[in-house]
Formats: sequence, C-alpha cells, structure tokens
Amino acid sequence: MQKKVILVTGGSSGIGKAICQYLTAKGYTVYGTSRKQQQGEGFPLLSIDVTNDQSVKEGIAELIRKEGRIDVLVNNAGIGMMGAVEDSIPQDSLKVFETNVFGPLRTMQAVLPAMRAQRSGLIINIGSIAGYMGLPYRGIYSATKASLGMITEALRMELRPYNIRACVLDPGDYSTSIAQHRQVNIPEQSPYKEKVIALERMIDEEVHGSSDPLEVAQLIEKIIHTPEPKVRYLSGKFLQKVSVALKQCIGGKFFEGILVKHYKL
Repeated sequence: MQKKVILVTGGSSGIGKAICQYLTAKGYTVYGTSRKQQQGEGFPLLSIDVTNDQSVKEGIAELIRKEGRIDVLVNNAGIGMMGAVEDSIPQDSLKVFETNVFGPLRTMQAVLPAMRAQRSGLIINIGSIAGYMGLPYRGIYSATKASLGMITEALRMELRPYNIRACVLDPGDYSTSIAQHRQVNIPEQSPYKEKVIALERMIDEEVHGSSDPLEVAQLIEKIIHTPEPKVRYLSGKFLQKVSVALKQCIGGKFFEGILVKHYKL
C-alpha cells in the first residue's frame, strides 16, 4: 500500500513539530512547513509562508511534483494574540487573521485541485477551544478560530461530491513555545494594562503545566484512519473540553460568569 503523503503547516515547532515527528515515525511521508528556510528534525521542511499567495502555491506545487499526490493537509500554522478589544489595532488584527484564517484558506485552495483529480483527500484544520467562546483579552484570537471552524463546516458539504473529507480539531492548552510567538498589544496608557499583564502570566503558567502535544498527533492519526470524520474533535484537559458543552447547557450569561471568576476579572 502506498504511503499517505501528509503536509503539516507550521511544522517547525510546537504541536506541528510533534505531529510531523509522530507521523513520520509511523511510516507516513510527511512534510512540514516553516516561514524560514531550515532543516526539519527527522522530516523535510518546505519553506512556505502561509500569508503569501505565491509562497503557498509554489511550495505545494513543489510537494506535488516530488510525490505526485497529496493525501492529507493539516492546517496547523497559527499565532496567538492578546490585548483588549478596545486596544486592538486593525493592522495587527489583520496579521492574525492572515495567518489563522486566510493562511489555511490559501493552502486548502492550493491542494484541492490535486485532491479532486485523485478523488480523495483529507483536510484537518487545527482550531482551538477558544473558538467556541470569546475569551477576555483574546477576542481577536477567538474570532479567528471561530471563523476557521465555520469555513470548515461549509467546506465539508461542498467537498462531499469529490470524496474529500474535512474536519476541525480544536485543542486546548498544550505545553509548547506558543508564548514566544504570541502577539501582545498593550498600549502604555491602556486602562486594561495591568489586567492583560496578569492574564498573560496566568496563561503562560497554564500552558507550561499542560499536556504533551503528542496527544494531538495521536488524534490526527486516528482521524486519518476514520472513514467518515466528525465535524469537530476536541483535545485537551477534561475541564477544557467540558467547557464547550457547559456553555451550550447553561447559556451565555451564566458561562460568562464562570469565565469572569476564572480569570479574576
């Protein structure tokens, strides 16, 4: 049986790197991507900037020339953003949308002609549990992940006639270096400054003590072998996964009260 060819965006660190290393060890043909030209640790890294149309088109064309096909796309590349909604600068917010929403859109548009031609394929978009709720001082980030989820839900139905599957995997917190790449907007005179700084410290502590990203990689492999994937998968600590169902059960106002208490607002 031919090895599945898998492309994982944002494969140079964090969850993406864990996915690439795990699937490579399992015998798949795996390519990661990185904005900067560098060598992957045990797997090849393509130089692709998901915010650049030409970079995406050329990188995926190169992959298809090498392998003749692409079976699975894992849209993992993303960046975080912290700051009050009032302080959010449109240009900075656009950068986050470019990476977290339009980046996956570009890569999907680039791989779909090949997947349609081979009448098979799987797209797994890495969202976030934050996409189910507007988190305080992470509103823009939550919005990007919510947007990616809605795009994927529509995409699933559009791709049914071509035997191409799509789903969203929404992780909670995992122990990665995400804090190093997070965009933080705190104007010097912001009335929210102290709260944002305190919340960032709290979030960094939660991430540091979180689960191994290997869990996400293992779930990815499970989805690859699922004939009819679900629309959404949740991954993370029990309470984080439960929070999604809890919001639906108790309603927005009561759930808001829980978040206010949790984040000491």
